[in-house]
Amino acid sequence: MIKEKFTIFFRRFSEAFPACLLVMVKGDLGVLTWVHWSVALRTGIATAIVMVALSFIETKRWLHNRYTTGALTGLATVGSDYLVHPASFSGEAVLTGIAAAILCVLYSFVVKN
Repeated sequence: MIKEKFTIFFRRFSEAFPACLLVMVKGDLGVLTWVHWSVALRTGIATAIVMVALSFIETKRWLHNRYTTGALTGLATVGSDYLVHPASFSGEAVLTGIAAAILCVLYSFVVKN
C-alpha cells in the first residue's frame, strides 16, 4: 500500500511540477530563477498530496482510468497553483492545470503499472 501511494505521489508530482514551471515562465527557460523552481516544487508537492489523499477514497473507479486521473490531476493542480502563488497573469493556474492533465494522460500511455 505504501508503495502504491508513493507511486501516485511521484507520478502526480512529475506532472504538476514541470507544467507549473513551464507555464510560469511562459515557455522561456532562459528566465528561470530559484523562485520559479521553489514555486513549482510547492505546487507539485501540494498536487501530489491532494491526489494521494483522493486515492484513499476510491482508487478503483477514479485512479485507474487515465482520463479521470488526468482531469483530477488537472483540477488539483489548478487549486494548488492558485493557493501557492496568485497568478502573475490571468488564467495561469488554469493553464497549468490543463498542462498537467495533458501530461498525465500522455504519461499514462508511456508508463504502465
